[in-house]
Amino acid sequence: MLEIFKSLQNLQSALIVELLQKYWQKKIVPSICLVFLIFLSSGLALSEPGSSSNKSDVLFSSGLWPGEGIPRFKSKINLQPLLKPNLDSPPVKGMEVKKGTILNFTETLYQTIEPGSLIIQETQTLEVTNYGNIKYLSRDAYYSSGKQTDLTLQKGDQINVLQNRAEGQIFFEYQGNIYAGLCRPCYSASYKTAWWVKVSLLSKSGWVLINENTVEFLKREY
Repeated sequence: MLEIFKSLQNLQSALIVELLQKYWQKKIVPSICLVFLIFLSSGLALSEPGSSSNKSDVLFSSGLWPGEGIPRFKSKINLQPLLKPNLDSPPVKGMEVKKGTILNFTETLYQTIEPGSLIIQETQTLEVTNYGNIKYLSRDAYYSSGKQTDLTLQKGDQINVLQNRAEGQIFFEYQGNIYAGLCRPCYSASYKTAWWVKVSLLSKSGWVLINENTVEFLKREY
């Protein structure tokens, strides 16, 4: 792709020179030529391929895990824990989780990558917990900082479903605030999440992405 772009740049430069020569021969005003040159240059600049990145924009995250009970995992493959819960993060040097290892984790981070936006079809009132305008909710804050309230959603209102919690509860965003509770309309929304846990092994620790490709989900503890 980069070679194609360079070829286009060279072609464009040759065309600009040729056109300018013709315009000067026809005694076109120099300022017009300059404007034309800027226009052509900026047009190709807009199409220049940018550097790609695997880093996802995290809209909301919680120090919780989805579902009830304490999750347990066994690695499906050899895993290389990362320094941070991000696919762009470098790995932890000298740390590898072998296939078949039971993961002992000390922290969990549940991230929302893409929300599920939906429009309320009928006016309804929900019993929810309001956590305010936040981007991260810790485990302690989840149990201590929220305010119980009745939230009325009017027909036509838009909400952004973020992630499931436990016992049917859902995190969702409405008018800038984060709410948690039973939300029947939310169950039909489609959203994208990433679940990370911090594992410890031989005095080292790092983050592992949890999904069906990396781990086997074992029976949870209650």
